[in-house]
Amino acid sequence: MRMLRQIALVGAGVLLLSGLTACKNVEASDNVKTLKMALEIAPNALTTQMAQKAADQIYEETNGSVVVEVYPSGQLGSQRDFIESMMLGTIEIGYVSASSAENFEPEFVLYDIPFTVFGPEHAMALWESDLSQEVQQRFLDEQGIRTLGMIDAGPRNIYTTEEVRTADDFSKLTMRVADVAGLINLFDALNANPTVTAFNEIYTAMQTGVVNGFEIGLESVLSNNLQEVVNYCIETCHTYTIDCILMSERAYQRLTPEEQEIVTCAFEEACEEQRNTFNGNLAGYKEELADAGVETISFSDEEMEQLIEQAHPAILKSIEGLFDESVVEEIRAMDPNT
Repeated sequence: MRMLRQIALVGAGVLLLSGLTACKNVEASDNVKTLKMALEIAPNALTTQMAQKAADQIYEETNGSVVVEVYPSGQLGSQRDFIESMMLGTIEIGYVSASSAENFEPEFVLYDIPFTVFGPEHAMALWESDLSQEVQQRFLDEQGIRTLGMIDAGPRNIYTTEEVRTADDFSKLTMRVADVAGLINLFDALNANPTVTAFNEIYTAMQTGVVNGFEIGLESVLSNNLQEVVNYCIETCHTYTIDCILMSERAYQRLTPEEQEIVTCAFEEACEEQRNTFNGNLAGYKEELADAGVETISFSDEEMEQLIEQAHPAILKSIEGLFDESVVEEIRAMDPNT
């Protein structure tokens, strides 16, 4: 009996201690700033992993005063939803393609003009250029969204169930595209049939034959198992994927200056690690694609020249009213490898 009373007293003490700890945690959480980060891509994608790493770093370096909650797989909507929600301040951070940002800041087409960026060093040179910084500042001033870093998702190629070996073969394709005018214009110019479909619907759309092709970066293909629904990778490299980590300025200004610096630095470091890791993994990604039975088709120089010539009207249309035609050559000249 005495033993039972001792156990009961110890148990009561533990419960009391737990209650005090819980109260302390509640009081401490009054000052915690929670930042929701939205991504459309899968939890196992490299960028999602880097985002979680940044979240952990921010939590540690702010002693828990800033908590970044990572929501992958489109749990919080589409990329358009992310941007609209960041403008309203209901989502604090989002991972979006530069092309998706064009719907809100048209000059983001700068990062998405077909056949102008040709590799990772070239992409970084563009991102850090004065021209680019002006566009990012305008996005902040006019839409209240700041850029935290650049994600490198590599060249965008076409993945299809149809064999495409010439520029003329594009007429066989019903292409899934994002809701981006530049992509729609491009595949119109190439005589394909562009069809707007949500990213998380690509797999089903390919399975059911609603579309027979799509265009994204290779890592996104593999992390979403899209190699399972295609037979061919057509190496067009029609654009180089420059994606962004964006943040609501409302949310940013709720942070203390010290917290702002921690958040900014954590995402800058995460983006740099993503770029280095991605480019180090690219050869392995290509092997994985081949192992899945997907044939990669490369165009001859002559066919590529024809493709670029056909794309020229789309290039001009994408920058119409925004940039002078000379910007295309200005960006091409930024390539440090030429």
